[in-house]
This record gives sequence, C-alpha cells and structure tokens, in this order.
Amino acid sequence: MTERKSLKEQNAWLIRAAMICHVLAYIWVTVEPMKLLSVGRTSLAKQLETFAAPGTVGLGIIVIASLLLLGFVPPKWRDRLMHWRWKDPLPGSRAFSKIGPESGNVNMRKLRRELGVFPRAGDKQNALFYRIYRNHQEEVGVRDAHGRYLAARDIGTITALMSVTLPWLACWATEDYVKSAIYGVCLLVVFALCVIAAKNYSLRMVQNVLAAASSA
Repeated sequence: MTERKSLKEQNAWLIRAAMICHVLAYIWVTVEPMKLLSVGRTSLAKQLETFAAPGTVGLGIIVIASLLLLGFVPPKWRDRLMHWRWKDPLPGSRAFSKIGPESGNVNMRKLRRELGVFPRAGDKQNALFYRIYRNHQEEVGVRDAHGRYLAARDIGTITALMSVTLPWLACWATEDYVKSAIYGVCLLVVFALCVIAAKNYSLRMVQNVLAAASSA
C-alpha cells in the first residue's frame, strides 16, 4: 500500500502553477505584449511547456524560489497575513465561541456534554479544537478544506511578497510608471482574493471538524 501524500505535497503543483503565473505576468509587463503575441501561440505554448517540464532548469528555479519565499515567512505569520489578526489568527481560536454556535451542522449541546465547559480564551479554544481535529483529520471534508486553506494561504503569501517587489522591478525595467502601478494593483487584487478564499476554507474546515465530532 502506498503512503498517502501530505497536504503540502499535494499542493506543491498549485504553488508551482502560481509561481509560473507570476513569472508570465512579470514578463508580460516588462516585455512588449505585441512581441510576445508575434511569437505565435503554438511556439509560445511549446516554450512554456519546455520551461515548466519536470526535470528542467526552469522548473527547478521555480521550486527553489517557492521554497525560499515560503521559508522566509513562518507559518504563524502566514496565518496572520491571511486572517488579518495579530493574536490568535487561526479560526480554531473562535471555534466554540462563534463558529460552532453559528453553524447549523454542529450540535453544540452534544459537544458540551462530552467536553465540558468550553474555554473562552482564544489559545485555549484553539488547543481544544486541535485535539478534536486530530481525531477527524483524515475525513474527506476536513482534509479537503484544510488542503485548500493551506494552498490559498501559501499562494497568498507568495503574492504578498511579490506585490512589494515586482512592481518596483517592473518600473525599473520599463520606466513605465502607469503600467507598473496597474501591475501592482492587480497583484493586490489577487492577494485579496487569496485572503477571502483562505478565510472561507479555514472556516469550512473548523465547521467540518466540529460537525464530525458532534455527530460521531
């Protein structure tokens, strides 16, 4: 029986795809678009396929760059960046005071009978939630939501780092302030979308864990 891949291993191709999109967007901004279009769609597609093919130098650079970018920001800071909360950023810190009671799929009375009085402090709530999560982490709904949250969080983190560096590099390379500013705004919009997605997926994960625990 083959060993099941971790969530981060399953999300690796999404991170690489996001990095490739960032590379293509930067090239599109710094190089005249008409020159890229003149290359021809077939030729351009072949070049991109060759660049991102397994075992190539291009893919190796992308993998190394993504590892360095994500390694630069610790997981706790990524959570803070996605949830815009400094203290207790994870939704597990509000699992029993807000998320659970507001979810129609969670039987809070049953959980209270089994677990006793719920803690009020965010760190205590998160600790209790994590203890429950470990018993249900392999369930389909929980694993799917958790994997999607990690993917959105990491892609959002990479995009945030790109948004404070690439527009300036584009401005230096092209001396076109308007195009570089538009590029920066587009990166911020992508980051905002990642934030929304990450929050929704993390909320769904907490709801699925509590629902599974209350129906067990």
